[in-house]
Amino acid sequence: MSWWTEWPTGVIRTVVALLVGSVVIAVVVTYPGLVREAGEEADTNSAQAYVDREVAGGNGLVADQQALYAARALIPADATYHVAIASDYEGGDELTQGHAASYFRYALMPRRPEEGAPWVVCYGCDLAEYGPRAEVLWRGDEDVSIVHVPS
Repeated sequence: MSWWTEWPTGVIRTVVALLVGSVVIAVVVTYPGLVREAGEEADTNSAQAYVDREVAGGNGLVADQQALYAARALIPADATYHVAIASDYEGGDELTQGHAASYFRYALMPRRPEEGAPWVVCYGCDLAEYGPRAEVLWRGDEDVSIVHVPS
């Protein structure tokens, strides 16, 4: 009796050998396609501008990417800030109103969000509510500005 056909271990060896052979064939056939697909995805990602890669998911939230860079440049790392979004703000998209402040919380670390902070990321807000000392240090295209209110 053959080593491959003796009962019961020979049959098990034969089945295992067939399964291993099937897996090897499947890997040899599909692996080049998977590598090609990963390469195409990497090419697509590397074609994005640096700002799009850095801001990433925030692109649908912050309305103006440059506002994020301006806030990082102007607000000191140890300062507190507040994101104010006017209720009638029409810039950005439907996610801006409810989620831009959360994105800034992450993107402006180690700066801390705090109500009444002297630094304000202002989305269409009325500057008069911050008093006569409020100074607009940066203004973007989407009615977004960085405001400092000295104490």
